[in-house]
Amino acid sequence: MERNALTAGNGRPGVALALGGGFARGFAHLGVLKVLEENRVPVSHLAGTSVGSVFGGAYASGAPLARILAASRTIRFRDIARWSVSRLGLASNHRLADLIDRVFEAKSFEDMKIPLAVVATDLATGDPVVFRQGPLVEVIRASCAYPGLFEPIQIGTRCLADGGLVAPVPTQAARQLGAQVVLGVSVGTEDTRRDAPKNVFQVVARAVAAAQKHQLDAWESHADLVIRPDVQNLAWDDFDRASEAIEAGEAAARRALPRIERLISSAVRRPAGDLPTSRTFLSEALG
Repeated sequence: MERNALTAGNGRPGVALALGGGFARGFAHLGVLKVLEENRVPVSHLAGTSVGSVFGGAYASGAPLARILAASRTIRFRDIARWSVSRLGLASNHRLADLIDRVFEAKSFEDMKIPLAVVATDLATGDPVVFRQGPLVEVIRASCAYPGLFEPIQIGTRCLADGGLVAPVPTQAARQLGAQVVLGVSVGTEDTRRDAPKNVFQVVARAVAAAQKHQLDAWESHADLVIRPDVQNLAWDDFDRASEAIEAGEAAARRALPRIERLISSAVRRPAGDLPTSRTFLSEALG
């Protein structure tokens, strides 16, 4: 299907997707995109945090979804990271540039087929930084620079890290792109195990997840619908289980389709700029 047919050709209001972070769990985002494309749900805007910026950016660039899906099934941690053990992190995510070069159709925000926003965290101020223009590669690297694991990225005067610290699911950035309907896709980084952490990554991941629990109201308030694929049994580095995550994303999106269609129909009847007064939250378990 032509990508522009999804954004404007059918005349319906588009939906903005806000794709959150979650390392290997983020493959579920592709399952959501697959179901939306198959059902001709128009995606008009995309916002991404961390892995959500990778897959959202690839799709927004105009890369065929089939190519993104094929690439996702071959991605391993070594395709993203190179161990460096510097003072600022255990690894560099410089290899993300090679992945972007191989999969993306465009490398700047201005050349995206779908308007895109990428969120990173300013380590000096603790504030979110939303990128919507300029070169893409370093911005995505910054959005994916998980603290303690990856070295932060310097862009201009800012020292930047993973956007998930301040925007676990970048629904506010998606809303600011001008969309009438915002769908958040949350895959989470929380570790469901209850035993003591066994390495520094688990310590950091659990600390970040604990902090994010107190941000739910903030980001959910900007979404019309939140989709939560059932991927809690996947570890952060289960890259070889991409197919399972994709299937979980598909299942969650199919369950959400009737609600998505109702939101689009409501947007047709709603005057431009008039936002809905209630939000709907959906998880895989709701059925």
